[in-house]
Amino acid sequence: MEYLELNGTKEGLSAAVDDMWVLNATYLVFYMQAGFCMLEAGVVRAKNAKSIIIKSIIDTAIGSLLFWALGFGLAFGNADKASNPIIGTSHFFLINYDNLSFFAFQWAFCATSITIVSGSLAERIHVTSCLVYTIAMSAFIYPLSAHWVWSYNGWLRQIGTNGIIDFSGGIVVHIVGGCIGLVGTYLVGPRIGRFDSDSGKPKPLPGHSITLYTLGAFIIWYGFYGFNTGSTLGVSGGRINIASRSAVTMTISACASCATTLLAIKIKSGKYDVVKSVNSLLGGLVSSAAVCSIVEPWAAFIIGCVAAFVYLGASTLLLKLRIDDPLDSSAIHFACGVWGALSVGLFSTQENLSLILKRETNVYGLFFGGGFQQLGIQLLGIIIVIVWCLFTSSILFLIMKKFHLLRIEPTKELVGIDIDHIGGPAYYY
Repeated sequence: MEYLELNGTKEGLSAAVDDMWVLNATYLVFYMQAGFCMLEAGVVRAKNAKSIIIKSIIDTAIGSLLFWALGFGLAFGNADKASNPIIGTSHFFLINYDNLSFFAFQWAFCATSITIVSGSLAERIHVTSCLVYTIAMSAFIYPLSAHWVWSYNGWLRQIGTNGIIDFSGGIVVHIVGGCIGLVGTYLVGPRIGRFDSDSGKPKPLPGHSITLYTLGAFIIWYGFYGFNTGSTLGVSGGRINIASRSAVTMTISACASCATTLLAIKIKSGKYDVVKSVNSLLGGLVSSAAVCSIVEPWAAFIIGCVAAFVYLGASTLLLKLRIDDPLDSSAIHFACGVWGALSVGLFSTQENLSLILKRETNVYGLFFGGGFQQLGIQLLGIIIVIVWCLFTSSILFLIMKKFHLLRIEPTKELVGIDIDHIGGPAYYY
């Protein structure tokens, strides 16, 4: 009602409704932190439960302050000017910035990207190393990726007819988080006992609570409705229709991916696999992020079905390469994020793409006759962001490794991180 009291206009009421839409989406996205916390705690063994929880706390508390102080300005500073396509240069500490609902929404996105990394590195890294990569990601690595892809004058957004399309973070959130997690888990090495010392074959190290794990996954699914519908940044001017489409296509993609994996594993092994099915559900959600607003429901079904095999293939490849990602975070977020971003260039329709661009475009999905341009731009953007993340995170993790800040000692890993580093176990029997 404050808008009506101030200016008494319909536009003021619309602005208030739009801000409330964005704020409610922010609450949903941030609630995903609870989902990730439960998911990761369930996947690790009981002796490491508190360590993974403290990493979520560090991500939220420290990362949020760094994003407020520095990251948001680097990502969206001077977003209304064409002066700097590489990096933002204003609004640090939110000075002279009044669109606070937009800041809150972007903060929740940044926090989610950082959380993805902790799952890949679970059960064998120093808690201090979590603090280090949280600072680097929230203050520098993530913001520059966001600026290139999402800022009005970001250079990837200016390429070609439409620029790169990443509606709700398939590239900026999921590829960034998944790629950095992949680099980290490769450099830190597998957990003790994960692979047979003679044959190299993987050995199971099951988490302590499949219940927590599944609960966390469904909370994340719930939060994704804030991710994908809130990216309209409002409901006025017909944007509610874009939000509705995003919710429907996201749901279809997630369910198709989960069902495909569920049935594929049942046919192959004769048994159902809860963990793989839940992971595939998350992969379907991730695959929808970049593309949910610009595809038809039937295309979302195809995207979800393919996402299942993308996830399963990536997960199998990681094990063959003896890369130990306890949560399959890189298979879910990195591999499925790439597939979703490429789907923009394959499945986007002219009508839907014109709606989100707010202008007519003759460049759209290849399968609808829109040519190769959008697919090429998506591929270029994906490669650029991956190279950026590989370069910066490799330097970061290698420095930590050199100064023995990355991996804990073998004896402490065997006993559990909680005993020595977090002041005692999560459970007392």
